[in-house]
Amino acid sequence: MRVLFCLALATIGCAPIATTGGRGVAYSEDAQQAYENALEAFRRDNCLDAEPAFRRVRREFPYSRFAALAELRVADCKFKGGQYAEAITAYRQFIRFRPSHSQIEYARFRVAESHYKQIPTEWFFSPPTHERDRQATEDALRQLRRYLLDYPDSERIAEAREMMQRCIDVLAAHEMYAAKFYLRRDAYPAVINRLQTLLRTYDRSAYEVEALMLLAETYLRLDDRGRARSAYEEIVERYPESSEASDARSAIRSIDARAR
Repeated sequence: MRVLFCLALATIGCAPIATTGGRGVAYSEDAQQAYENALEAFRRDNCLDAEPAFRRVRREFPYSRFAALAELRVADCKFKGGQYAEAITAYRQFIRFRPSHSQIEYARFRVAESHYKQIPTEWFFSPPTHERDRQATEDALRQLRRYLLDYPDSERIAEAREMMQRCIDVLAAHEMYAAKFYLRRDAYPAVINRLQTLLRTYDRSAYEVEALMLLAETYLRLDDRGRARSAYEEIVERYPESSEASDARSAIRSIDARAR
């Protein structure tokens, strides 16, 4: 009798474990199937169906590994749809709540790219990019610099650097535009300040040589031949094969001749 009682207890104790295990397998399989169905629509660029399907995966299978992937795909749908502000919010939530996930690097890159996508483009009848709001460009540059610092071996490194260079050039163009604006008004200290900001903050921009030439010319207008010569020397040293270097050498000889 005692043996039968123990066997009954063992049977009762084991039953839930077997049932739970079955439910666990079914739960995981259902989550995977739901995710793959949503992913199929996503790959067809059908986010109209894919996004709510991913949201259902996250809602109905919150304890599966597919919940996190579904969160990321929702952010991707926002990105694909050009809803970059919403995409940034979604990617950042993923980064915040899934800090150890294997896709964190991807999410970080997408945050930077979402900022980058908001940089105004040139239109025939609109003001140049550098005259308009710089916030998106500054945000993109900041995020790209952080990404490159944190993931120097990323497979996306070349793409990130290319985007960062465009950000630098756009922001440097703004400083050059402002410097020329002040130059037309003979506001030389403001010109110098803008050019120094360009050279200091946006290193290796497409406007470096032009900025150094304009800086030297502005110093000459202020009769500061020493600083003008230094700017010309920097052009010769850093860009010896450029046409500006030839002009800079001639300017240096002229300054030296006047000093004798």
